[in-house]
Amino acid sequence: MRRPLYVDVADEIKARIDEGVFKPGEKLTSEPELSKILGVSRGTLREALTHLENMGVISRKHGRGAYVSQSPSKVVAGIERLESLTNSIRQSGHLAEDKVLSIHETTLDEEMANVFNLNFGDICYEIESLRLSDGEPVIYCFDIIPGFLVNNDKDFLKLRYKCESLDEFLNKYTKYKPNKYISTVNAVLPPSKVSRLLEVRGNTPMIYLEGVMYDENGIPINYGYQYFRGDKYQFKLVRSK
Repeated sequence: MRRPLYVDVADEIKARIDEGVFKPGEKLTSEPELSKILGVSRGTLREALTHLENMGVISRKHGRGAYVSQSPSKVVAGIERLESLTNSIRQSGHLAEDKVLSIHETTLDEEMANVFNLNFGDICYEIESLRLSDGEPVIYCFDIIPGFLVNNDKDFLKLRYKCESLDEFLNKYTKYKPNKYISTVNAVLPPSKVSRLLEVRGNTPMIYLEGVMYDENGIPINYGYQYFRGDKYQFKLVRSK
């Protein structure tokens, strides 16, 4: 399917921002002039500006126009939808990349056995991965999946390297389809390993998510936690009655 015209227009405006034509905090050219420069209607331009505003690239002030955000390079993602982290980066207008660091076979301790309603000592797999935005590491992920998801076959998990997220792996190669993720959110300081992998100082606060994924039948299929770089990733939560 052909992309909507307003998305192409938004990409063109963002490219000019990235090139420094419009700088952080600076007001964009007026809508009539900008639509003339880009050769599009005012309606299409407004759709493009709304798209950029939702991405966090610009902000609009009533009666004053549109301004480039102070941190236009941030990934801005909704927290209310269940979607892969890689896709949330891409949807925010950035080049997204998934990098699996390791897949390790181990056994469930008592706490994780309770999470999955399984037995202490059952086989499970630990998966470490990074998400990159425009070539920079922005999220560290640690996941545990119970062995029964892959019939206790570590070699089968090599297919995870061909996917851009654990969600995609589960959807494509297992009968367990992610349906609900119950998590908590905190601001924390990262352990040294995480700060090194995300290329930040150890005293840099990060967003920390921890939770359990359930399939369509309510079966717990993944425990995981993620560290998000606060300077590169921003959550947007929409609340309504």
